[in-house]
Amino acid sequence: MRAAEDSKRKVPWTVQPALPTKGGGTGSAPQTVGKVFFRTGGKEYWCSATSVRAQNRSLVATAGHCAFDVRSGKPVEYWVFVPNYKPGSQPDGIYVGHTLAMHSDFQGLADYDYDYAFIAVHRGFRWEAVKDAKGQTTYKKVSVGLLQDNVGGQGITAGRGATVAARAFGFPAGPQPDGSRPYNGHELKTCAGTTRKVSAPTYQVENGIAIKNCAFTAGASGGPWLVVYNSGTRLGFLNGINSLSWNRKADGKNDEISSSYFGAAVQVIYNRAQSVAIP
Repeated sequence: MRAAEDSKRKVPWTVQPALPTKGGGTGSAPQTVGKVFFRTGGKEYWCSATSVRAQNRSLVATAGHCAFDVRSGKPVEYWVFVPNYKPGSQPDGIYVGHTLAMHSDFQGLADYDYDYAFIAVHRGFRWEAVKDAKGQTTYKKVSVGLLQDNVGGQGITAGRGATVAARAFGFPAGPQPDGSRPYNGHELKTCAGTTRKVSAPTYQVENGIAIKNCAFTAGASGGPWLVVYNSGTRLGFLNGINSLSWNRKADGKNDEISSSYFGAAVQVIYNRAQSVAIP
């Protein structure tokens, strides 16, 4: 089936990144990258994610397991994206999920060869503190417009093969296998390297790719892998998404991160998501 899908699409395939139209922010980290917050099974979680250039200017890419709970067979609840995440603030707004697009093999088979998702989001908003007539602080909801206009959007590319130079980003927070906690979940972390092909039968991964010497833990899931990354514009091309962490050396520390391979199916799902009309 995968070979047939690739034969129907032209690969490699590329969409150029987009700069924001409302400023551009400051700092060295990609303004597009942030956190997604959601609830499933009665518990609250977060993952990492990024804005991606799209026709509707309102598209987020993250891991499939950060948008759909394969145990319950349902999408997660109360899903929101905060780009350019800073602890205790939302400098570029909060964006509520509108429409989820993902591969049916992840939904139906928990096949981590397709552990990616594209979510079209509503126009963003921000909470602003104001004083009422009695001088008490209250908060009002202020619209900030479309996601891509505010933070830009990473490009996206597929069909580049299993060996590429990539940089991964994410907000890790969970413990290492030995119980140590080197991350707090509030700081964007990055690692880089040349990818290689990997497999993981437990997760049905036959065509995964991985970056060595990356110690990401839970919380980094869903963060982008960018190729041809420009540190000046803080933009590149999405070519993978943090999916699984590996402890290859069995020394109590994660030492590799893997992603689904971006093949022709990515183009189909992306196009479906970017065509969603945002009111």
